[in-house]
Amino acid sequence: MTLYTLHSRNASVVIEQPQNGAPILRYWGAPLSTTPDQQLWQRALAQAGLDEHSALSVVPTLADGTFMEPALRCHVEGRHWAPQWHCQCLSADDQQLTFQLQAVNFQVQIDWQLQLDTDTDVLSIDVRLTNLGPEPLSLEQWLTTLPLPLSMTEVMSFSGRWVHEFQPQRDRLPLGSLEYTNLRGRTSHDHFPGLLVSDREFSPDDGEVYGFHLGWSGNHRQRLERSQLGHSQYQAGAHLLPGEVSLSAGEQFDAPTLYACRSKAGYNGIAERFQRFVRAHILQLPGDAVRPVHINTWEALYFDHNQHGLDQLAEAGARVGAERYVLDDGWFLGRRDDSAGLGDWVVDPDIYPEQLHPLAATLKQHGLEFGLWVEPEMVNPRSRLYEQHPDWVLAIDGQHQPLARNQRVLDLTRTEVRDYLFDHLNALLSDYPIRYLKWDMNRDHVQAADADGRAAGFRQTQGLYTLLKRLRTQHPTVEIESCASGGARMDFGILHYTQRFWLSDCNDAHERQIMQQWAALFFPAEVLGSHIGPPESHTTSRVHQDDVRIGTAFFGHLGIEWDIRKLDDTAFARMERGIALHKAWRPLLHQGLRHTLNSGDDAQIAFSVSHKNRQLVSVFQQRMPTLAVGENLKLKRLVTGQIYRLQCLFEPQKTGHLMKQKPAWMDAQQAHFTGAELMQVGLPLPVLDPDTLLVLALEPMDP
Repeated sequence: MTLYTLHSRNASVVIEQPQNGAPILRYWGAPLSTTPDQQLWQRALAQAGLDEHSALSVVPTLADGTFMEPALRCHVEGRHWAPQWHCQCLSADDQQLTFQLQAVNFQVQIDWQLQLDTDTDVLSIDVRLTNLGPEPLSLEQWLTTLPLPLSMTEVMSFSGRWVHEFQPQRDRLPLGSLEYTNLRGRTSHDHFPGLLVSDREFSPDDGEVYGFHLGWSGNHRQRLERSQLGHSQYQAGAHLLPGEVSLSAGEQFDAPTLYACRSKAGYNGIAERFQRFVRAHILQLPGDAVRPVHINTWEALYFDHNQHGLDQLAEAGARVGAERYVLDDGWFLGRRDDSAGLGDWVVDPDIYPEQLHPLAATLKQHGLEFGLWVEPEMVNPRSRLYEQHPDWVLAIDGQHQPLARNQRVLDLTRTEVRDYLFDHLNALLSDYPIRYLKWDMNRDHVQAADADGRAAGFRQTQGLYTLLKRLRTQHPTVEIESCASGGARMDFGILHYTQRFWLSDCNDAHERQIMQQWAALFFPAEVLGSHIGPPESHTTSRVHQDDVRIGTAFFGHLGIEWDIRKLDDTAFARMERGIALHKAWRPLLHQGLRHTLNSGDDAQIAFSVSHKNRQLVSVFQQRMPTLAVGENLKLKRLVTGQIYRLQCLFEPQKTGHLMKQKPAWMDAQQAHFTGAELMQVGLPLPVLDPDTLLVLALEPMDP
C-alpha cells in the first residue's frame, strides 16, 4: 500500500494505491500537516456479508464487492464485464497524480489523472480508456466517481425549462440513489450538469458543502448513491446511447472532465472557488479583457430588417453607451421568419443589396463593434442546403423525425458538414469586421443517428468542439457566445471554446435575479449575458421600472435587448446613467467575487460583489416582506478598521406609502461607516415594494 497526498491553499487530498485494485480516496478535507495513521481507515467488518473489506474506489466495478453502481460498464461480446485492476502510479507531486489501471483478465486500460489547483482548491479529474485487446470493446458507461462522506445527505441540483433556467431543487439522499439524466443532446434546461451536497440544510456561509460540475455539452448523467454497507458516492459522465461507443483495437475514449471542490463555509465557498477557477483556467478572452456593452437587434426589430431601422438602432445604442452591436436572426438568405433559411449562410441580397458593408460602415461611424447571430448546427427543410444535401442531418432512415422550430440537426460527425460550416463562417468573418458571434442552438436532438444509423450523440458534441476550435484558431480575436434557446448549453466544456453564455431568453428582472443568483455558484459575472429588456417582458408580461431592469442586468455582461430608438429624453438619461455606472464598476464586477448575503427576509435576494476593498451590494425584494421592518443587513468581506463611503446607485423612488421615514443613513448628506460596524451591527434597510431593487456601493476612504 502506498499513500499520495496532494495539497492546495485550503485542502489536502490523500489517495491510497493498494497492492491490488483501484485507487481509493482516503481523505479530502482541510489541509493536513502529516498523513493520518492508516489504522484510522480500517473499519469494522460487519456480520452477514463478505469475509473481507471491500473499499469503495475511484473506479468501482461489478467485481469489487461494494454493490454500488460501477464507474465502468463494458464487455467484449458479453464477456469481461466485471474487471479487476492492476494499478501503477505514473506520476505524482503536490498538485497532480496519474494512475494507470489495467484489467487483470483482459486488455482494457484506464489512465486516471487528478489535478488539485493550488489557488482555488478545485479538483479536475480526466480519464482515458484504451482497448489494448484484439477484439472490439463495447463501452456502455463511464461515470467518473468520487466517494463522499456518509454525512453528505442534502442535495441541491438545478432544473428548469425555457425562460425559466437555473431553478434550485432540493432533495435528500436516501439509502438508495438519486439520478439526474439529460437526453436532449445539449447541456439542457432540465438538468444542469452540476450540483451541491451538504451535511445540513444549505446555507450561504455555514456547513460543509461539496460542489461538482461535469464539463460536457451533450447527454449526461449525475448520480448520488448511499448504501447500507456504509458507502456513498457521486458519479457523473456522458450518457452514452445504445452501441454509441465501440472501441476497436488500440482505440481510445476520453471522458469529459469532472470538476469538484469543497467548502467548510457554506455554498459561498463553492461559488468563490468555481468563479476563480473559471477565470484562471477555462475562460480565454481575446485581446482586451473588458467586456463591451451590447445592443442586440432581436427584441428591438425581430425579423424586420431594413437599413434605416438598423442604422437608427445603432445611433441610439451608441448614444446610451453601447459598445458592440449584434445583428440577430434575419440577415441571411430567405430568412423572413423562422421557417426557412437555416443552413444558407450568405447575406440575403433582397434585404441587403450591398451586403453588410453599409451596416459595417454605420457601426464604425458610431464606434460600435460588429457582432452577428448564427445557428450553424441547424438546417431548415426550406433551404438550399437541405435541398442539396437532405442526408446531412441526424436521423434514423425510414423513421419519422419531429421538427422543432421548423429545423433539423446537421450531422457534425461528418467532416464534409463541418467543412461546409467552417467555409461559410470563415468567409463571413473574413469579409466583415465581425468581432463576435452569437452562436445559437434552438432544438433538442431526437434519434441522433449518423448516416449508418449508429447513435451519434457523443460524437456530435465532439464534432461541435472540433468546429469551434478550428474557428477560434483561424480567428483568435473573435468572441463566441453559447446560446441555446437561452441557457440550454452552459457548462465548462463549451466554455473552453466560447466567452459568454446567454443565460435565458427571459429578460424579466424578477426571473433574472433568481437565475443569476444560482448561476453564480459556477460561473463568474463576465460570462453571463444579462440584458436590459423593455418595461414589459415579452416572455412574462411582467412590468418593471427602468432602474430595476438596469440594476439587474448591471451585474452580468451587460447588454440592451429593447427598441430604444424612440425613448424620451428622461428614459435616455436613465439608460445613459445606468450604463455609465456599469462601466465605472465593470472592473469590480468582472474581477470580483459574488457572495450571497442573508438579509433575514426569505422574500429577498441579497448578494455582494467584492474586489480590492470595494464592494457592491444588491437587495431585490421578490414579494411582500413578512415583517413591517426587517433586521439589519450584515455585510461580509470588508476590512474591520476601514472607513467606507456608502452611496445608493439604484433605489426605489416611490416609498412614501411604505415608510414614514427612511433609515437615517439614506437621508444623510454623507454616510460613512467602518467595516466592523457594517459587518457586526449591519445596515438598516428601507422597506421595499415587491419587484423593487436597492443597489449600494462601498468605497474605502483615505485615513
